[in-house]
Amino acid sequence: MEEHQKPLKQDNSLLLLSTSQLQQSFAQRGLSLKDHVALSGGHTLGFSHCSSFKNRIHNFNSTTDVDPSINPSFAASLKSTCPANNNAKNAGVPMDPSSTSFDNTYYKLIFQQKTLFSSDKALLDSPKTKNLAAKFASSEDTFTKAFIKSMIKMSSLTGGQEVRKNCKVVN
Repeated sequence: MEEHQKPLKQDNSLLLLSTSQLQQSFAQRGLSLKDHVALSGGHTLGFSHCSSFKNRIHNFNSTTDVDPSINPSFAASLKSTCPANNNAKNAGVPMDPSSTSFDNTYYKLIFQQKTLFSSDKALLDSPKTKNLAAKFASSEDTFTKAFIKSMIKMSSLTGGQEVRKNCKVVN
């Protein structure tokens, strides 16, 4: 596990896992690498609380405060919204600037180093996931079709799987 990653808690989402850990988690559920990358595109919608990404903008590791893989101006903006001593429970940011539109903006942001979670950045760590993310960044239609197919595949899973109302909490 990389130095900056924290152990995954049982009630936490997949936000802190490495690429190989994420791939293994998806594979154990019968989902392919393409499913993994396509379903990650769900991060184009919604809002994230500061607590979900604060590990990337405050006390990242023993030598740097901010994850060096984050675009510096984006990190500064996040730190402004989510200061180290933030006590506001509802503080946070949209997942992407088009957070109310289902589109491929998320994938474009990955290549600009403007994503919130380690799991988003991790899509660039492997040539296979990076190539899929590039394909989805260049074609919204390709992304949409892959997402639909993967979501249908995921919806057919059994064995305690659930769509969470809050990614960090089991329903």
